[in-house]
Amino acid sequence: MPMLTPSRVAIVVLCLSLVSFLLLGYPSQFAQPSQPIIDHYDHKNVHSEPIIPAPSIPTPTRHATHATPTAHGDRPEGEDDHRWDDATKVAVQTFLPGPTETGIVEFEKDGGRWEDEEKQKEGENAINATNATALLSTPTEAASSTHKSAFCHDVRGALSVMVILRTSKVDIAGQLPAQIKTLLACVPNFAIFSDHKGEIDGIPVQNALESISGDTKRAHEEFNEYQLMHADPVYKPDGGKTKNLDKWKFLPMVYKAYKLKPDAKFYYFIEADTSLSWTNVLQWMNRLDYRIPYYSGSPTFINSIQLAQRGSGIMMSQGAMRRYAKSYDELYESKWEVELGKGCCGDLALAQALSDAHVEFYSSWPLMQSEQPASLDYTRKHWCVPAVSWHHIDARVLEDIFLAQKNWTAKHGWDKPYLYRDAFESFVQPHISTKKEKWDNLSQDTKIVAPQGRQQQLKDEEERSRKHKDAQDAKKESERLNNIAMSASQFSDSPKAPQQHKRDDKPKEIDWDKLTETFKDAADSADKCQKSCEQIEDCLQWRYKALGDGECHLGKVLRLGKVVGEGDEPWSSGWMLQRVEGVKKEWECKEVKWNFYQ
Repeated sequence: MPMLTPSRVAIVVLCLSLVSFLLLGYPSQFAQPSQPIIDHYDHKNVHSEPIIPAPSIPTPTRHATHATPTAHGDRPEGEDDHRWDDATKVAVQTFLPGPTETGIVEFEKDGGRWEDEEKQKEGENAINATNATALLSTPTEAASSTHKSAFCHDVRGALSVMVILRTSKVDIAGQLPAQIKTLLACVPNFAIFSDHKGEIDGIPVQNALESISGDTKRAHEEFNEYQLMHADPVYKPDGGKTKNLDKWKFLPMVYKAYKLKPDAKFYYFIEADTSLSWTNVLQWMNRLDYRIPYYSGSPTFINSIQLAQRGSGIMMSQGAMRRYAKSYDELYESKWEVELGKGCCGDLALAQALSDAHVEFYSSWPLMQSEQPASLDYTRKHWCVPAVSWHHIDARVLEDIFLAQKNWTAKHGWDKPYLYRDAFESFVQPHISTKKEKWDNLSQDTKIVAPQGRQQQLKDEEERSRKHKDAQDAKKESERLNNIAMSASQFSDSPKAPQQHKRDDKPKEIDWDKLTETFKDAADSADKCQKSCEQIEDCLQWRYKALGDGECHLGKVLRLGKVVGEGDEPWSSGWMLQRVEGVKKEWECKEVKWNFYQ
């Protein structure tokens, strides 16, 4: 009997039809095209070849055969072993899924920022690491805490940010220990670059200048001190001479930072006296798309070129670093190093190199700030902006700022930004008063200077007034004794003297450009300077200098200033406290201002 009979074929067909019918309607995965990598600059034809490597962010892994980074976080337990604990977010951070490959989401309306879902999912803790000497080929990574609460480097997004600190052999022992105890204790990935190779507190210090060509080092006088420093390890270099080496560090340092950690999403380049807010950095970066080539900072101009000030910090995205690295390979030896010898500054050279790499500048002022909390002019423009960075911060203030933000995150968590409003309340308001002797509050919106010889004139007038008053008092006393009854009657019937204080205390709307004409006697004394401020509606503070014939400075912005030291100019200062409270209410923050170009 044949195997294939009509009845058997019919049975097979019927079975297949039945299976197809039963499977009909089950969900199935259809092939979908992958989303393209964002690059907003294709129209510029940046390079003739594709930008490499691809902008993917794999989760860091360790292998036994690879050099492991220094476990910077594994220090002996001290008085702040659980710094910046945030117990409320541990469970969330532990179970967050890893990043996706593309994750392009809706574009916001606040200056070109993206809410990238893969930036919101960073759940793996940093791996405990050892072997400090092996770090010269990898960025320093602080080991994760084993405590149940989240340590400040276990926060969402921390592993995606690399901080690069630039210093020198002359300065490294002064400011750097404070950075190591504060900011760098919270940063999982960081590197320290200097003009020498060594270590501090067991952390490797990398030489940013070692790749400079021998011809360049021989051609420029500033490298003489560099050669002496490297010939003799105990040689103490001249700070004035090594300062000229600083400009040569920038371009190799940026390139090496990218090579150390090419999978970082954002890179921050700071100095030893830069204060960086870790909570604000992470919240800001979670709002940006790392694939867009961002080069940002507090703006300044040199030779009509706009650039990011180095002291306030320079922020670059992975998209910018990839372009820079490719152009560095192509142009550093043939163009950039040659031009650097003719230029003045490293941050200017970086701006020019990034222009060659077709990376444009984004102004991030006032988020990134070149002032200190005590010298900043607090205005409505600053009030609701996150304070990302400060500059010219000494070690003591650096630790104070860190402590203030540690307390902030302990109270508010890691999702509420620390604003300039909060910095004012932390560092300024507790120290202001109606009058403060030996204090310069930096009021400078107008300056009223007494004419030459004014103080002598005031002394002469005071002497004449005193003599006249004595004569009048003697005459009145005589009349009182002779006519006491009549004087009493006249006194009871006489009208009351008009109260002048109401007119004096009432604020006036006055043109600030004409204050020197309106208040000619404001520089006569500190009291008159203060009275002049009281009579001007938008005057918030004043300061008076008794040197010479006197100076009165009035201000319509808020500043704290500084104590007057021995040998400094003799200033006294004061604030209009009720008006300060008034502007605080007027500047109430309804939204946080994160955008560029404010």
